[in-house]
Amino acid sequence: MDNKKRFLWGMMGLALALTSCEYIHDDLEPCPSGLSLTFEYDYNLQRADMFADHVGSVTTYIFDENGAFLTSKTESGSALAGDGYEMRLDLEPGRYQYIVLAGQAPFEEMLAGQGAKFRVDEPAGGEEMTALSVTLDHEADGSIPHAGMPLDTLWHGMAPEPVEVVIDKITRDTVSLVRNTKQIHVALHDLDHPETLDVENFDFRIYDRNAKLLYDNSVDESDSLIYTPYETWTSSSKPLTADSSYVGDDDRIAHADFMTSRLVYHDAGRDDAILSIVNRTTGEEVVRVNLVDMLSRLRTAADIYRYTPQEFLDRGYEYQLTFFLKGDTWEYVNIEIAVLSWAKRIQYEHIQL
Repeated sequence: MDNKKRFLWGMMGLALALTSCEYIHDDLEPCPSGLSLTFEYDYNLQRADMFADHVGSVTTYIFDENGAFLTSKTESGSALAGDGYEMRLDLEPGRYQYIVLAGQAPFEEMLAGQGAKFRVDEPAGGEEMTALSVTLDHEADGSIPHAGMPLDTLWHGMAPEPVEVVIDKITRDTVSLVRNTKQIHVALHDLDHPETLDVENFDFRIYDRNAKLLYDNSVDESDSLIYTPYETWTSSSKPLTADSSYVGDDDRIAHADFMTSRLVYHDAGRDDAILSIVNRTTGEEVVRVNLVDMLSRLRTAADIYRYTPQEFLDRGYEYQLTFFLKGDTWEYVNIEIAVLSWAKRIQYEHIQL
């Protein structure tokens, strides 16, 4: 290479260096810096990222490395569904922690709707991150004023370790979201008299203590809750005779739809959520089961995935339990989880004392 070519290559290298973010010069624009977050909702049983399809709004709460609240930012709408969506936060160099709450719509929009709501208690400037919590509306007796509406969907995520923001560089991190709200469908069959079954003859309830979710997504179990179905109905099959003529509603099914806050699996069964169904005509409690234990038994339905009971409950979000009654007790129950073909049948064992 002759001297002229060496000189040209040298000048090109110098020009590149002068425009580089690594080169400090008063006349140059500063390089971008701060924190950029991407979001994933793949903590589910499908093991697929469903953030773009399910989540409509995210709010990020920023704390310093000691846990003192600094600021928050919310973004909503179609931008979240776009490829490469990131939330950019302009932060000075330093170490930060964050907590993310997400919903299917902005919290202001959800609060304007009917039914029970999750209320966010936000920290004030300088307060510790432990001041952040979410509480589900409930009456003094623990009942949920759902007004016939399902609960709004709620997700949670946070930084497992503080992230460091440096000068002249974008720090990138990914937030994994956990869905806290659960959809539970309960169905009743009557093996003795299917033709007379009516949902109005039964009182469906879920008892739990999960009104308040803390900053780290753990549950403050101070208040007891009574969940009742936001929707109930009776369906009928249409049996046919051999010549395909309709002969009446011989098999009626009672249905109840619940929506709950996060379900927690405890070491002691007495602390778990309870599903209770009472026959209003006889006054007998025809179903009383440990709800979280029963749901978590589905985790072994697929041999390739092995979850702890709590991980399974956090990953799942739409369950169905179908009870088959005989007299004033249930003979067996089929448990299923939506989307996946996971199901399990549990036979009730009558114990004579």
